Amino acid sequence: MAEKVAKKKEDQAKADAFAGRSEAGASPRKVETTATEKKETTKAETKTTEKKVETKKEVVKKKFIQYVKKENKKKSKEALDNQKKLDLRKHVPVMRGRFGKKNIRRKSIAKWDKWRKPHGIDLDKGIHHGFRPKIGYRSRVDLRGIHPSGYIDALVCNMNDLVKINPKTQAARLSSTIGKKKRNELITKANELGIWVLN
Repeated sequence: MAEKVAKKKEDQAKADAFAGRSEAGASPRKVETTATEKKETTKAETKTTEKKVETKKEVVKKKFIQYVKKENKKKSKEALDNQKKLDLRKHVPVMRGRFGKKNIRRKSIAKWDKWRKPHGIDLDKGIHHGFRPKIGYRSRVDLRGIHPSGYIDALVCNMNDLVKINPKTQAARLSSTIGKKKRNELITKANELGIWVLN
């Protein structure tokens, strides 16, 4: 074993000595080949950098899609009539009477500064503690669910919903989940059909 280890060390020493001689007495041809190899590597590096720059230029930004403008035309007679009726409607106050026990449901507390249906075992129904709620605060049947513009709201999610709308009495309210592209298509179609768009 010791002999083998000694032989390996000798072989390594010879190889190192031979490498040192070859480096010292290297021929000019070998030097030229190393120089050409270096030039080739630098050229390859420059090519790769150029390719990277080209790939960056190829990336195209998304085009900006503009919103289509709504062309709300003149209102129909039905819508104008409803709007007048809404204006003539009796004004209903926010506070709709005081009722129940005085201390609990007083006006200074924000919770009881509006109409509340009287119910519960602790409710004192005496007239001297406050008035009972009267009937008649609700709006008229023909004016319920009407937008202040005079039209009835109709939710629109696609083209089929838009086509079903009656332009004389109904107005389109586009769904909030619709994207810009689809929204533009719906608005252009609504402008063609003469449908009033609320949002």
